Amino acid sequence: MSAPRGGPPTEVDPGRGPGVPRGGPPTEVDPGRAPLDSGVPTEVDPGRTRPVGEPRVLPPGLAARFRVEQDLNEPTMSGGQGDVYHVVRRSDGTHWALKVHRPGWRPDDGVVDLLTRHCPEHVVGYAETGVDDDRFYEVMAYLTSGTLLRMRRSHPGGIAPDVLTELVRQLTAGLVGIHAAGVVHRDIKPANLLLSSGEPLRVAIADFGIAVHLPAGETFTDDRRIGTLPYTPPEFVAGRVLPAFDWWSLGVCVRELATGQPLFADVKEPGVVRSRLVERPIDTDVIADDGIRLLCAGLLTIDPARRWGAEQVTAWLSGDRPAVSTAATPPRNVPRAAHPYVFAGAEYWERTELAADLVQDWGMSLSVLCESDSRPRDALLAWLATFPDNGVRVPPPPRRAPADVRLLHLIRAVDPTFPPWYRRCNIAPGPLAQLARDGYGDVVPSPDIVAELWDHDLLRLLATGTAGPDGAGGLGLPEVQARWRREQEQLAAHAHAVQDVDARRAAEGFLRTHRGRALSVALLAATATEADRRRIRRELDERAREFDLDWFTRLVRDPNYQWVAMVLTQHAEVESARLAEQERARAAHEDWLRRTEGLRDWSRRHNRPQALSHAAAGVAAIAAVLFALVGLGDVVDVATDAQVVDSWVGVVAALLLGLVSESALAWDCGGRFHPAYSLLGAGRVALGRLARNLVARRIAGPALLAALAGLGALTIFAPVVTPFLVAFLLLPWTVQRYLAWRAQDRREREILARPRADRPSPNR
Repeated sequence: MSAPRGGPPTEVDPGRGPGVPRGGPPTEVDPGRAPLDSGVPTEVDPGRTRPVGEPRVLPPGLAARFRVEQDLNEPTMSGGQGDVYHVVRRSDGTHWALKVHRPGWRPDDGVVDLLTRHCPEHVVGYAETGVDDDRFYEVMAYLTSGTLLRMRRSHPGGIAPDVLTELVRQLTAGLVGIHAAGVVHRDIKPANLLLSSGEPLRVAIADFGIAVHLPAGETFTDDRRIGTLPYTPPEFVAGRVLPAFDWWSLGVCVRELATGQPLFADVKEPGVVRSRLVERPIDTDVIADDGIRLLCAGLLTIDPARRWGAEQVTAWLSGDRPAVSTAATPPRNVPRAAHPYVFAGAEYWERTELAADLVQDWGMSLSVLCESDSRPRDALLAWLATFPDNGVRVPPPPRRAPADVRLLHLIRAVDPTFPPWYRRCNIAPGPLAQLARDGYGDVVPSPDIVAELWDHDLLRLLATGTAGPDGAGGLGLPEVQARWRREQEQLAAHAHAVQDVDARRAAEGFLRTHRGRALSVALLAATATEADRRRIRRELDERAREFDLDWFTRLVRDPNYQWVAMVLTQHAEVESARLAEQERARAAHEDWLRRTEGLRDWSRRHNRPQALSHAAAGVAAIAAVLFALVGLGDVVDVATDAQVVDSWVGVVAALLLGLVSESALAWDCGGRFHPAYSLLGAGRVALGRLARNLVARRIAGPALLAALAGLGALTIFAPVVTPFLVAFLLLPWTVQRYLAWRAQDRREREILARPRADRPSPNR
């Protein structure tokens, strides 16, 4: 780690060291590091974006040395490589800009050495670099006068030519300096060009997070397509990086500043931007000033070998007017059709351009190519048949496949090497993790997309896609598919092995009824990086502490069950809320017991006559039923006189037994007897529960008729059985109600004997 360079940032020469102009006010790193007007941020290793919900915090070592004054990142999007903060160094109170990269990401060592030791003029250098908690960081001068992006937005009619010329002079000096050291910036854009002061005008190049160091004479090929559209030159579609890259980017910046408008402001789809960059020259006729228009024409020459560089721009600055190449764009080895295919009113001669627009206008493509009218689809297949065989076989879609799946098969037939896009989502190993997170979070339409990827084996179909500026390639998708299947099998097995019965049923029900979300969890397990796993573990730990459920905490602590814990998070939340509500009800009941203890004892003693009357009423109800049944048997006259007499004796015995047992229970319960423990109240509850059960099973009518028929037959042919059966059932039921009363009374007395603070947790 290099030592910090002392002194306030405003005292540092802009071309020497941290890149701050001497004598001018400090300038500001563009607050929030806003993305381009098109909404396309710098792309660094496609898929390396911040996980949703991950907080921006300094690593512990930096937090001990610096105090954050302001978060300079957008609330919903930070830079592709890391986070930028305005900080104050605790030791001396000086203000600095601090960039902390993503875990595991490190800029090119040659670039770091240049910006730390030999920083050119008009370049923001590093005052200090190092690594803290596996995160590379850079301490730079804190600038406060804005960026060229802000200047462009504040001048919608364009910047004056003399001001723009001075900006080009300084930026050219900065590019010449870094190119002489073998460094290509690769992300020159207005948001990365910082103004150090307005009078005099001073500008410096910043944000070298994706810059590369190329020894003299070498070129660089990067299949990750790093850069920001449209500041990325046409040759980078093939992954080529050379110094001409930065001169193209400068040309786009100059054109935007001269017109006050972003390039391709009317285009929202990256694929179309890429197609326009490759297929047609940039229009410079919209620039009013002749000199600036000539500069842009030279810098925006498609052929990098004929594009203006340091020599031509320096000559232009001195007043010369170098020639702009008028040679045609070098022919590309791209097959063209003998006749165009017409889609949505546009003619297409090449497969790649058509594939890009089919992906961009996915909804229109569905309506044209996947509806009942097969003529547009047949015309497309006939057009594809005119091209030579490219050696890639795209299987036909499965029968009864969804329209989106059928369209994807058509697009892959148009261009099997087109970047792996499906339903406007980049399906590559990196971005798949974000798709999985959205699918688990039930963000429409992510669960459906994940389910279709699984059901129709689309990852293998998309594996032939190469990378592009608008998305990562399909390299590694077959391996992701294999890991995904293993994780899905393990998720089902671990869900079945959960020990808590309710949680196990909830997990199995989730996998069965929320299929898209369940597949998303397995996909996340197959694609999550170590940083993703640490973040998910932190979130689950927080939820476990919040829920305070033993079974959920055990799942979270076991690495093998982490994904099952994710599946059960919602169930655990509901269960925790239920138990918390149960605890609140228990606490309220306990408070009620304490408040009403004296009143309940008084009611138990003084309401015994009322309880005895309820007992007598219950026995009277039983007597009425028995009298009716035995009287019915006597009237029918099927049973003998002796049997009828015995049945009346049985009625008397049953009623005496019931009256004694009910009266004893009523005397002990007192005011608590009715309705909870009385024959009338408890019988009503029992009959109601039985009736609801029979109604739910849709057998209430037959069951009632069968009961009446059986009781009638028994009364007619054996009337003596009915009263003795009542007596046989009534006594054990009374004993059961008595035991229930004593158990409740004992629990209440235990609660009253326990101190108020001694309350067990309901979640344990």
